[in-house]
Amino acid sequence: MNRVESGRGGGVTIGDDEGRLKELLDGNLSADDLENDPMLTKLAERIYGEDFIEAMGLSRGDAQRALSESLSDDEGDDLLVEVIPDDGLEEIPPFDAPVNIIDDIGTPQKERGRLYMGLVVTALAMANLFGVLSFLGGGCTGGGCPADGHTRFNWASIGNLNSGWGWSPSILEGSFGISDLILIGIGLALLSMYFLKK
Repeated sequence: MNRVESGRGGGVTIGDDEGRLKELLDGNLSADDLENDPMLTKLAERIYGEDFIEAMGLSRGDAQRALSESLSDDEGDDLLVEVIPDDGLEEIPPFDAPVNIIDDIGTPQKERGRLYMGLVVTALAMANLFGVLSFLGGGCTGGGCPADGHTRFNWASIGNLNSGWGWSPSILEGSFGISDLILIGIGLALLSMYFLKK
C-alpha cells in the first residue's frame, strides 16, 4: 500500500502512489482512474471541489460510498464506532425542575444590603445631627470642641476631630450641615428602594 519515507531534502514523499498523486495534481487523471481509486476521488474532491467531481462524470455519493467501502475493507468494520452495551445501565428516574432559590431564601442579599445600608446611614446622620456622636471628640483641644457645646462633627472635616475645626453646634441649637442632610437623603432613598421593591 502506501509507504512514507523521507526524501533527500528532509521532506516526506509518498512511496507507491507518488506518481498517481502527481498526476492528480497535474490534472492528468481520467474519470476511470478516479472511479477505480476512491481515495484519489476524495482527495480530488477536497482539492478541486465538488464541481470538479461532477464535471468528471462521477457522483459525490458514489465517491463517498467507494471510499467508505475501501476503508471498511482495510480496517475491518470498526471505524470509530464503539458499541456500548446497556447491560449495567439503569434508567434514570425523572427529577423535579429546579426551584427558584431567591423565592426560597426570601429577599436577595443585595436587597437586604440596601436595607442595612439605609438604616446605618440614616441612623448615623441623625445621631450626628442631634450631637449623639460627641463622644468621638474626647481628645479635642482648643475652642469649638464638644466640651464647649459643639457636639455635631463636620463630615467635611472628619480628619480634624481633635480640634475645633471638626465640630459644630447640633440641630438642637439651630445648626445643621448640608452633609448631614445629604446623608439622611441617601439613607432614606436606600430604605425607600428596599421597601418599594417588595
